[in-house]
Amino acid sequence: MANLDPLIRLNKFQLEEKQRVLSKLYDDVNTLEIQKSAIMDGVESEKDAIDNMQDITMMQAFMGYIQRTKVEINLINDQISSIEIKITRAVDEMREAFGELKKIEITRDRRLADIAKENAKREDALFSEIAIEMYRRSE
Repeated sequence: MANLDPLIRLNKFQLEEKQRVLSKLYDDVNTLEIQKSAIMDGVESEKDAIDNMQDITMMQAFMGYIQRTKVEINLINDQISSIEIKITRAVDEMREAFGELKKIEITRDRRLADIAKENAKREDALFSEIAIEMYRRSE
C-alpha cells in the first residue's frame, strides 16, 4: 500500500491556496463596499452643503455630480457582482478540495486501522504459539 501522507500534504496545501484566494476575493468586495460607502457619504455631505444655497448654477453642478456618482456606484456594483460570482466558484472549489482531502484521510485511517488489526492478530498468534510451547515444555 502506498503512503498517503504526501498526497494529504499536497491536498492540504491546495486547500489552503483556495482559502487564500477566497479570502482575497472577500477583501476585494470589502474594499469596493468601502469605496461605495465613501461615495455615498460624499453625496450626502454635498447635498447638505447644497441645501443651504439657492444658486441655480450650484444646483446644476450638483445634479451632474449625482449623475457621475450613480455611474460610479453602478460600476462598483457590477464589480461586486462579478467578484461574488468568483466567490461562489471559489467556495465550490474549496468544498470539493476539502471533500477530496477528507476522502484521502479516511482511506489512510482505514489502512492504518487494518494494519493495526493485522499486527494485533500476528501478535496474538505469536503469543499463543509461545504459550503453547511453554505448556509443552512444562509437561
